[in-house]
Amino acid sequence: MRNYNTEGLFPANLLKEIRNQFVYVDWDPYTGKRIFFEAASGSCRPNVVVEAMAKETALPDQQGRLNQGSAHSNEITAKGIADLMTFFGAKSGQTIPGWSSSHVIYRITEAVLSSVPGTNVVTTGLDHASVRSALTQFAVKYNKEERIAEPDIETGSVKTANILSKIDQDTCFLVITHTSNVTGEVYDVKNIVKEAKKIKPDLFIMVDGVQYSPTGLVDVDAIGADAYVIAPYKNYGIKGCGYAHASDRLANLPHWKYIFKPSNSWDLGGVEHQSYAAWSAVVDYLCWLGAKFTDSKDRRELVVTAMTKINAHIIALLSILLKGTENTPGLDQMDHVTVYGMGDDLSKQSLLVSFNIKGHDSTDACEFYKEHQLRLHAPGHDPFFADMLKQLGVSSIVRLSGSHYNTPEEIEIFLKATASLAK
Repeated sequence: MRNYNTEGLFPANLLKEIRNQFVYVDWDPYTGKRIFFEAASGSCRPNVVVEAMAKETALPDQQGRLNQGSAHSNEITAKGIADLMTFFGAKSGQTIPGWSSSHVIYRITEAVLSSVPGTNVVTTGLDHASVRSALTQFAVKYNKEERIAEPDIETGSVKTANILSKIDQDTCFLVITHTSNVTGEVYDVKNIVKEAKKIKPDLFIMVDGVQYSPTGLVDVDAIGADAYVIAPYKNYGIKGCGYAHASDRLANLPHWKYIFKPSNSWDLGGVEHQSYAAWSAVVDYLCWLGAKFTDSKDRRELVVTAMTKINAHIIALLSILLKGTENTPGLDQMDHVTVYGMGDDLSKQSLLVSFNIKGHDSTDACEFYKEHQLRLHAPGHDPFFADMLKQLGVSSIVRLSGSHYNTPEEIEIFLKATASLAK
């Protein structure tokens, strides 16, 4: 039985202050008032991010020029890279930019498969379509066997032993997700990396942290992988960019680059300093939140504090979602609701829940929720999810994904609407 308390919730006055930091937290210009449970498809953004992006996008100056505007662009970019390293918890290595997290994943995957010796690559059946697509295409191009660790159909979880069983001395690349964007399960990637390197010490490993990083603390030095990928638009930032932290040995692999730049340079074309400005604004927001709980002025310590408190809040919301309140039952008590892949230990889960409702197609259910001013997603009709759902033995689901700006009252409104579908 899942039996969790809600002590991790933000105090009501602070939660109100947090929500006031965000644009469109409870309404949008298309539908008016609504409750946003679609954070996994792109989070709400703080005002400081929107303002930073608008300010820097308006400036015309390019880097590498002899003027103050160009120098400003250089400074903004350097600060953004430093703030990425701060968020990643990295003391070494470097960042890799891209147009999206998928773009970064493709670039890293080809760099490894094109130059690292080995005959096979390993990933899981619940990894994102960007990972599966990149591995499949480049495995064919570079003549590698693709090995897939499939989830347990009963639990919806990919067991660590299953992943490790696919790795041998000829494996050149392992890609694992930190949090499933179908089940919300948080995987023990630190342990997986450690055990995988016992099998092959020089194995290249990439972690897809896109779904984990918005509400969980990232520490790449502790994880020990060669690459960790994030998508800023899910981390309260903007679309149109993706970033990874890379180990020095991965950064120096042959890859697309300007021939006159250093071997570890991954920049292509003019640097979009406004994207870095937007990322620094994300870290500014996290530091603002962290400062509510600590007097430290160190940006990493402030980020660690903020992410720790964010995670505690979303776990408390998840417990309400599953167990209910005095006014309404939770999903666990609703006989007409089937939840997929949700374990008993909520510390190993994100506020991302996939479920189906007896007698209701997922698309119809989302239309019902929309009529009740609730924004959810029906991934069964989304090609990004087709293979992952097949691995779970279902054709469609309804997905609720929340963030730290969501409230217990919003969860309760959702539960009451869902309970009414039993009729």
